Amino acid sequence: MRIAFTSLAYPELTLGEVLERVRRFGYDGLELRVADDGQHLRPIYPVPKLELELIKSSGVKLSDLAGYASFSMPDDKERARNEEVLRTLILIARELGTPGVRVYGGRVIDDVDKAARRIVDSLNRLVKFANDNGVLILMETHDDWVRVVNLGKLMKDLDEDVGILLDFANVVAAGENLDAVLELVKGRIRHVHVKNFKRIGGKIHYTRPDDPEGLVPIKKVVDYLRNIGYNGYLSVEWEKKWHPELEPGDEILPLYLRYLRGLLA
Repeated sequence: MRIAFTSLAYPELTLGEVLERVRRFGYDGLELRVADDGQHLRPIYPVPKLELELIKSSGVKLSDLAGYASFSMPDDKERARNEEVLRTLILIARELGTPGVRVYGGRVIDDVDKAARRIVDSLNRLVKFANDNGVLILMETHDDWVRVVNLGKLMKDLDEDVGILLDFANVVAAGENLDAVLELVKGRIRHVHVKNFKRIGGKIHYTRPDDPEGLVPIKKVVDYLRNIGYNGYLSVEWEKKWHPELEPGDEILPLYLRYLRGLLA
């Protein structure tokens, strides 16, 4: 397994500065956030020359693109817009030589079964476009799709070429049965997010990987992944962008790298 981190950890840094951190810390790759706010790349194809040259010249491998397309919404026009975003992300991934693109299922607004059908409809139609461009679609266990019953409804009809981005901390945070989720997705895991949290006053607070108060069984899941032959990325998702009160990435990311290297040794 290789180890990456997501650029979500560095809302205060430029793309060049984030790429430098990958090399400085000794990570194997970077999960590059692609969003309209420009942190750290906008969903524009072709990739602007400055950013393209910066990434290529850095020598840093991109584990995947962390996009924000989702497909559960009942508004067909909005879903079509998200499908177009995913097409753009796939083309960007091809241009950058990146193996996968993260997507969300999206929140359930009306009905779980209807939402699952919409997600399946969109992703199953776009998977050929992804395959033709040598890119994997990676649907994250996120929002309502961390729940075993919901995920099961989705997985039974989802094209087998659509991979799963396993964020097991999301599953734990939702109070779901992690073992059941792992069993459901084990043959489809193509990328993994790693983070730890504890609860303070009933609220989630992200923390160091070896925090004795941490609630996420990182070692258990890494051992499980090794046992099933997973050889993709473990990507540290330090959500500094969404939680500015968290410790700086420069303090936390070396700790996660050391911890994960120890588990993989």
